[in-house]
Amino acid sequence: MSLTLHAPLPLPTAADAERLAQVIADSARTGVVREVLWLRRSDLPARLRAPRHLQLAADALAPMGQAARVQVFALANDDLVVLWRGAAEALVAACVAALRHMFIAEAALLPDPQTLLHRFRLPDEAAMMRLLLARAQHATPPAPAPPPKTPGPRLTLAGLAALEANLASADVARFARRRPVCVLDDANGLVPAWETRQLSVREIADTLAPGHDLTAEPWLFRRLTRSLDRRMLALLAAADELRDAGPFGLNLNVGSVLAPEFLRFDAALPARLRGQVVLGLDPADLLADPAAFQFARTFARARHYRLMLRNLTPALLPLFVGTELAVDVLQLQWSEAWVTTPMPAVATTLLLSHTDRVEALHWGRACGIRLYQGALITAAGRGTPARLPS
Repeated sequence: MSLTLHAPLPLPTAADAERLAQVIADSARTGVVREVLWLRRSDLPARLRAPRHLQLAADALAPMGQAARVQVFALANDDLVVLWRGAAEALVAACVAALRHMFIAEAALLPDPQTLLHRFRLPDEAAMMRLLLARAQHATPPAPAPPPKTPGPRLTLAGLAALEANLASADVARFARRRPVCVLDDANGLVPAWETRQLSVREIADTLAPGHDLTAEPWLFRRLTRSLDRRMLALLAAADELRDAGPFGLNLNVGSVLAPEFLRFDAALPARLRGQVVLGLDPADLLADPAAFQFARTFARARHYRLMLRNLTPALLPLFVGTELAVDVLQLQWSEAWVTTPMPAVATTLLLSHTDRVEALHWGRACGIRLYQGALITAAGRGTPARLPS
């Protein structure tokens, strides 16, 4: 289909998604290079999603009609994808300018056009395009934003003691959740690597301490996480709990690695999962008590666990680069601050968490990161791998 300014685009059809999937597959198979411009109309705010706004956004792509061998695909979530051959930098710049100009009256509401228009190149970024296409095909209309919640009462020491007593006798299996970690591979798309198992703090709060903000007092919440560690380890040590388990990860306090509950969990761990469990440790533990961290690390390594230092921010990462930490993975917590932070050379495997938007994937791929976790990949990362990738 050729693009004409102000020509209404046809309604999205399943055929467009299927054709686009076939083009991606053909490019990956043959190595034929195609340039891509993906207009994420699905990211427009609710007040800019009326039919006239969607058409304005589509009209901004009109310059691409001059590109060589152009193809246009309309997806179920209102996104538009344009493919062409050869260089067209001036045309892409014209699209960005047109998008900004067409929404000039709503400039305060419009996100930066650079965040709505994403560039890709096939076959190099076939995996990312497959991921976005799968997300577009299963998209649901965004739910209206909930009204701001009034902060609940803070947890007190007495309240924490009562909550811990309730946790000791509660069936915590109903609070257990799993989140996939995936390898983004150009040849195979998203490949499950392991799944993080954890207890939902929000659901525990809603059920056992309704109305309370469990995280408002950091020192009390820290103590609560140790109780949650014990309950999670007890759950995993139960008979047959891990019979059919694949590789998984646990986020633990350093003290929990040395606790009796961990020893019982370790004794229950099937032999086939040795070397297939990732323990995520908090850098705050390392900074607060390096000796305890080193002891826990040595103990865990002797038992063939993989170790990950988690939730590293741009401010924290330089503290651990080049040190003799002997950990297997560094987990970077995505925020826009990473974009303006010089990335040091890191020999350790990197995992980007909170990968909820395509901007995070773009940044991660530019930095050579292959492991991802977050809302953007959860649906595509279902399944359990047979072995943890080395």
